[in-house]
Amino acid sequence: MKKETIKMRMLFATFLAAMVVQGADFNVRAFGAKGDGAAKDTAAIQRAVDAAHAAGDGRVVLDAGTYLSGTIWLKDGVELHLAKGAVVKGSPDRADYNANDCFPENFWSDGEEWSGGHLVLAYKAKDVSITGEGVIDGNGPAFFGECEEDSRFPWYKYGLKLHPKDRSWFRPGPMVAMFLSKNIRLSGVTLANTPAWTAHFRCCDGLDIRNVTIDADRTIANSDGFSIDCTRNVVVDGCTVRTGDDGFAIRASCKLHADAHPCENIRISNCDVWCCCYGIRFGIGTGTVRDVAVENCRFHESANGIGFHPAWIPGKKGVYIEDIRVSRCVFKECARPVDSNARSDDWRIRDITFEDCCFESLQPIAFSSPASRHPENVTFRNCTRKHLERVRVRNRRGWGGKRSKKFIEGGPVTNLRIENCLPSDERKGVLVLSFDDRNFNDWVTALPLFEKYGAHATFFVCGPIDGEAVRVMKRLSEAGHSVGLHGLRHANADEAIAKKGADLYYKEEIEPQREACRVAYIPIKSFAYPNCRRSDETDALFKRRGFAHVRGGHKGVAPYDPKGEKQEGLKPIHTVDRAFLPSATAGAQFRLDTVIAGEAYHTDIEDILKCIRRCAERKETFVLTSHGISPNAKGISMKTEWLERILATARECGVAVLGFDEL
Repeated sequence: MKKETIKMRMLFATFLAAMVVQGADFNVRAFGAKGDGAAKDTAAIQRAVDAAHAAGDGRVVLDAGTYLSGTIWLKDGVELHLAKGAVVKGSPDRADYNANDCFPENFWSDGEEWSGGHLVLAYKAKDVSITGEGVIDGNGPAFFGECEEDSRFPWYKYGLKLHPKDRSWFRPGPMVAMFLSKNIRLSGVTLANTPAWTAHFRCCDGLDIRNVTIDADRTIANSDGFSIDCTRNVVVDGCTVRTGDDGFAIRASCKLHADAHPCENIRISNCDVWCCCYGIRFGIGTGTVRDVAVENCRFHESANGIGFHPAWIPGKKGVYIEDIRVSRCVFKECARPVDSNARSDDWRIRDITFEDCCFESLQPIAFSSPASRHPENVTFRNCTRKHLERVRVRNRRGWGGKRSKKFIEGGPVTNLRIENCLPSDERKGVLVLSFDDRNFNDWVTALPLFEKYGAHATFFVCGPIDGEAVRVMKRLSEAGHSVGLHGLRHANADEAIAKKGADLYYKEEIEPQREACRVAYIPIKSFAYPNCRRSDETDALFKRRGFAHVRGGHKGVAPYDPKGEKQEGLKPIHTVDRAFLPSATAGAQFRLDTVIAGEAYHTDIEDILKCIRRCAERKETFVLTSHGISPNAKGISMKTEWLERILATARECGVAVLGFDEL
């Protein structure tokens, strides 16, 4: 046999052996693990990890059961796989965790009173994974005694210096921690009840996190979600994060290696984040954070959406933060959607872009900095901010500070660009778009089209606010749209009041809808008159009952058929001045009168597009109404093609498409 053939066969045999090893499972029960929630399984799990590592690589499998454990050290080539029903639960005993000084890069916080002990740990490892449908449970509450809630924060009970300094107690640090490691993968698992930060990655290269759930005990302070520190080449996609602190912390804070390990090339997409502090906080340390993209994420109930905090300590070097791009994200129920703060003179915030984002907040976006240095090249493009007077989860009226309806405020920014954003001190054109009745399927189907163009509408619902209506109204609200009422029986308000009186009309027609919305936690601010039938008495009724806006109709203003005979006395709508109002005063207008679109109204779509262009040219507001939305719409509904042309023209002209509540 030729030497070349022997060599090839030997190489092929080696390849096959590698394939077998790569596919090998190392079940921890075979190494002595009990999985009964009582016995300590730390040593058995570690033996399985060591065996997989010694074999070259392999999968350490935990099947259904509860494995009480201290520190598990992951090693090269090891996948820790938690099957459905498997729980690794943190031991409450200090002796089961690694020492603070087990390697030079480890860290702990005396100020926040957590140690350098970790439940799952990797140091200078490569090709490590944590996968499966199981749970890593840090057993957080087990490390705290009874405490009173911290009155400075809405719901913290544990952590954040709530223990007396003379008390002897132990609190582990970041639950999953990896240092100076390469090619890390987390997929499918749930990380729960962390005693401090949930998952920390420092000075790593190659981090892939997909479909991971973080479910921290939100009464525990410092329970940040993903802490990405001096780490490069990161993808986080499809994750759900619930924490008692920051959702994501993008840092450059390694004292030993920050200069050699910039935090860079990070992509965060399609995530839902609930947090008590920042959805994403950029900063902290002395290194560099750059080239970060955040896309299609939703931030719920955060104290603040995104924060840039390059320098905490006066006089010390701070972080250089640059090239951050946030697009197509929604920030709901926060104090401020975006802010910055720096306390030294050596830091950088530059080349920051927010595009196609929706903000809901008590206060405007704010950038602040010392007089010696300012953020540079900050752009907001096609963004909207909805002002809130309160937030549901922090309902103390004083929380969050002074309210303001501005889009942005605060200190100077070098080269600040605000392009087609609302609210704006430079009032541009506004299209107020609304749809009526109970065309639920049409409305939900059209949501991606509204999202495509960053547009919002108001959906006025008639009939009972039953389960189906509640589900649709909440879904519309969550997508940034406004929802309003259109009457229980779709009765003409002027006729009903003339016959029954205002109070009885309201009790029978409006109150059942409004009360059902209150019980379902759906805020209602607007009402649309059925058939646009109204009177001064009806306007006074709804104003007295606390509605912010009502929608009526323009008498004698309607589209005409450009291909047939014009209705007597009608002109193209874009030439009728009373169909428009100045955008600067639209928000203060109680009644907004509308034009109705649909084939039954002989709609000329070209005329409607000219109305939008007029709004842009003259900084005016135009109100347009239809009912359903479908490709072959007839009667009083809108064709999908028309809606897309309307939204595309509005974007092209810089006209904001808003719901009633956003005015």
